[in-house]
Amino acid sequence: MDITGFWKVSEANVFDKSFKQSWRTVEDIMSDPEVNPMQKAMSRAAYAFEADGTVNMLMPKELDPSMETYNDEYGISKKTEWKEEGGKIFIAAEENGGQDWQEIVPAGDAIELFGYHRAVRV
Repeated sequence: MDITGFWKVSEANVFDKSFKQSWRTVEDIMSDPEVNPMQKAMSRAAYAFEADGTVNMLMPKELDPSMETYNDEYGISKKTEWKEEGGKIFIAAEENGGQDWQEIVPAGDAIELFGYHRAVRV
C-alpha cells in the first residue's frame, strides 16, 4: 500500500458519557453537543505522509495559530516517522520517552491510526 499523501480523519473512536467507545463520523461528532470539545478538536486532524518516512500530524490552524504552517488550513502539531516492514505499515508514537511503533491498519478505503482515528486519502 502506498501511504504517501494527505489523509484526513473521517471517523474517530469517541467515548460517550458512560465511557463506551464507538466509531463516529466527524460530522456526527461535530454536531453532537455531548461530545467533549477535545474529542471534537482531535476529530479534525489530518496526516501528511512523506516519501522520506516522515509524518506531519496536522490540526486546523485556528486551534493553535502558533503551530508551524503546513498549508492554508492546517498547522503541524507534531512530526514523527512511518515505516514499512514485513508488508505492514507502522507509525511512531512516543511512549515513555521512546518510540513505540503502532501498526496502521487498513479499514476499507481508510486507514486506522492509533485505534483512535480512521483517515481517508484526499
